[in-house]
Amino acid sequence: MDDFTAQLLLSLGSNYFTTFTADSIKQFFSTAFSFKPQLEKELKNATSSKDFEKVFADAVGVIDANAKTGVINVNGALLEALRGIRFDHAHGTVTIAGSVVRSDFLKTGGSSGATGKTTIGSNTSLQSRGTSIDIGNGCSIEIIGDAGIEQS
Repeated sequence: MDDFTAQLLLSLGSNYFTTFTADSIKQFFSTAFSFKPQLEKELKNATSSKDFEKVFADAVGVIDANAKTGVINVNGALLEALRGIRFDHAHGTVTIAGSVVRSDFLKTGGSSGATGKTTIGSNTSLQSRGTSIDIGNGCSIEIIGDAGIEQS
């Protein structure tokens, strides 16, 4: 990459990241650390900007969707992430139907103490690095409370 392109990316990136709050940055890294716990250790041991950039590069590519007390509907979608995807219904509802969800690691359901519900409906495929769950037409899987499915 030439110097002009590198400076342009640095300028755009710096302006982009200044709009994030400290809480959103903490949430971003907390999510990445939950998928890859070794990243937190690598960040603590980082001694150069190159070390930090490696941790950041490993952290990107994660989708974390938490319904809290609301509703998340994924219908007829293709969701792909490099590192991991997590759907947490918490105390709300997650519905995934007619979709393909694909990543190295997938976690679908509720976190500890959850009371909500996830429904994985017809014509949906959940694909991880080593597993695939295909829900056919007219079928569904319901996950209630703090139960969940982890795929890697």
